[in-house]
This record gives sequence, structure tokens and C-alpha cells, in this order.
Amino acid sequence: MKTNKYIALLRGINVGGKAKLSMSDLKSELSDAGFEAVSSYINSGNIIFSSPNRDTDRLAREIETIIAKKFRLNVDVIVLSKSDWLAIIKNAPGWWGHDTTRKHNLIVLLKPYNMLEVLAAIGELKPGIESAEAGNGVIYQSLSLQDFGKTTTGKLAANPIYKRMTIRNFNTATKLLHLLD
Repeated sequence: MKTNKYIALLRGINVGGKAKLSMSDLKSELSDAGFEAVSSYINSGNIIFSSPNRDTDRLAREIETIIAKKFRLNVDVIVLSKSDWLAIIKNAPGWWGHDTTRKHNLIVLLKPYNMLEVLAAIGELKPGIESAEAGNGVIYQSLSLQDFGKTTTGKLAANPIYKRMTIRNFNTATKLLHLLD
């Protein structure tokens, strides 16, 4: 049976000493559960794997269930296919990732979401020091490093909408694409 490559993004693990989850233990559990070619990238919840299953929502629920049962953690998981991730990176706005005076992030939204409601919850951006543009299930973000503390999107962690997203910086987002190849 033909397998497809996927990326699983785990929200809120191994950050600030909370929700500690060993990536090597998780890789082992996922392999035991039938996921193939399981690997991870850095310790912040990026799993690459293959599976004949094409239903990304089902794959996400399966990973969440394994984490809950084996590690006693409630972790939200987003699964995207290789082609979905490629489209997200290729469809990024031209400004994303290119200005070294800015921090560039990819905000990936947990389902279900309403993009207009998410953008409204984030609030009004500060012109000249931050940019954000909606994509397919993501928001491309760019923040001035010098004026980071003055930005609206730099304070997302204090916003209730933050619990409905997971964030990867530009370098991680683009590295994950290479790891899917």
C-alpha cells in the first residue's frame, strides 16, 4: 500500500518546562502504532511520518489519543500532508522570511477556525513594525525585532486566541519542508 508523507505539529509541548514530552519516546510509540518512517525535528513538537491513511484529521486524533494514553498529556495536534505544507510555504507572501531586521513566523491554526474571527481576535496591527497575512489555515507573520514589544502580534501569548494556534518560525517552517523530501 502506498504511503504518504505528513507533518504533525504538536501545540505547547516542551515550552517553559510545561507539557514535557520526549520526542524519542513519542517516535517509538508512533512507530509501534503503525506510523512509518517517524522522525522529529527539534524538541518543540515537529513529527514527520508516513502513513497510508489520507485523512489528516483522523491522523491528528490518533496522535492525540496516543499522547493522552501513553504520556497522560492533552496535546492538540495538527497534521498536514507534504503537498499541503509545500503549498503553505510556496504561497507565502514575498515579504515573509526575507527581512533580517524582522522575526518571521508561521501561525498554524487549530481546527475548527474562522479566519476572519481569528484575525479580529488578534487585533489591529501596528503599521511599519508588523505584518500579517492570512493563508490556507495559516497566518504569515513578520515583526520588527527592534520594536517587538510594541507590536500587537508579539503579545499573542496573552491573547485567548493563542490557545487555538501553534507557531513555527520561518527557519523551522522551511526546514520541515526539506525534511519532508
